[in-house]
Amino acid sequence: MRILATADWHVRDREIDEITTCLNFLVDTAAKEAVDLVVIAGDTFHSADTKLDSQSARLAIRTVSALADIAPIAILVGTASHDGKAPEIFTFARGQNDKIVSGMPEQLYLSRDGHLYGSWIGNEQPAAVITMIPPPTKQFFQSKSDISGADQEIGEAMSGLFAGFGAQAAEYQSPHILVGHFNVAGSMLSNGQVRTGMDIEIGRDQIALAGADVVCMGHIHLPQQIGESGIFYSSSIYAVNAGEDHPHGFWIFDLDNPDKGYVARQFYETPCRKIVRFKEDFATPDGVPAEYSDVQYLSVSDGPGPGDHAGEHIRLDFTAWQDEVALIQKDAIIERFKQAGAESVEIRITPVPRVTVRAEAVLKAETLRAEIEAMANLRGEQVAPEVLDMADLLEGTPTEKLLQMMTGHFGVVRGGIIL
Repeated sequence: MRILATADWHVRDREIDEITTCLNFLVDTAAKEAVDLVVIAGDTFHSADTKLDSQSARLAIRTVSALADIAPIAILVGTASHDGKAPEIFTFARGQNDKIVSGMPEQLYLSRDGHLYGSWIGNEQPAAVITMIPPPTKQFFQSKSDISGADQEIGEAMSGLFAGFGAQAAEYQSPHILVGHFNVAGSMLSNGQVRTGMDIEIGRDQIALAGADVVCMGHIHLPQQIGESGIFYSSSIYAVNAGEDHPHGFWIFDLDNPDKGYVARQFYETPCRKIVRFKEDFATPDGVPAEYSDVQYLSVSDGPGPGDHAGEHIRLDFTAWQDEVALIQKDAIIERFKQAGAESVEIRITPVPRVTVRAEAVLKAETLRAEIEAMANLRGEQVAPEVLDMADLLEGTPTEKLLQMMTGHFGVVRGGIIL
């Protein structure tokens, strides 16, 4: 069995040219490697509102049709905000082989003559059993309890789900492939990927109940294998978010002898844009350094040289004092990276008001002396010793004693007023 596992195409009109290049590479690779099955682990589309007449829909249909001419395809519906009901578009896809879109947990069966079925009644063993697990949600399990209760119920239900499908798959002496779209405990996120706070985390021990030979996952955009398990995230096929400065692509698995636990795999990197991200924090006592504020220095100093960033898309995230933002010579920095071969350069600056830091430092001071010293330090001023001594005196002397000292010096106190 040779399986191509891909996920998170996030097809959208905005990057249609780049996505087209990556998907063409995927189809060409599937044909060259003569795969027996293609699994797409969710988030095929970037928006659940993808229209049938859009560039995105036409590209996705064309790609699935081309893949279906190579091998059967099992497509999993991803998160509601990305896929929604958009994968129903694939009813318009063509191709010689079967295509099944799974929006609910189910088990599919691949026959030895290359057909994909939703149930198995044949006398011979199927070529493979494919378990499809979409994102777990409250609506999915029809929970009527509150959020915390729903999470617990879903966790328990998922264990039963994996165990049940595992028992079904164990009835056959066939490779068992699990396809899922959710967050697995221990997975690493891309730098720029944002997970929703309602993500439900599934443990590896729960997934192990399925007894799958290989687990093909979507949702996390960083390609990875979770520990020593057979759980693999394919990654997105291109950088969906600016911080995804890592390889993008898909896996091909060879299940030569799953009974002995042997699964060969190879990661194929798509020809997508190479994004490189730099982060600098200039909200420090030294402020913006000369190499970023002096145009002449920037043009001759050590830095990106010719060809150092050929073909890259540069993202620079700066944090700087609000009053020093203007010192950063953005045009000169962009020009320097362009000379180094960068395709594009984007600079984002987060300004930090000094008053915010000052207030925080002063608030953390535990004594009047420490507060005065903190204020002076932030202002770059020196405090006379007698001022600090007076602060100690004021803070260390009881109120009544202070009043006595003040009345003895200024006069008597009447109605709270010193005469």
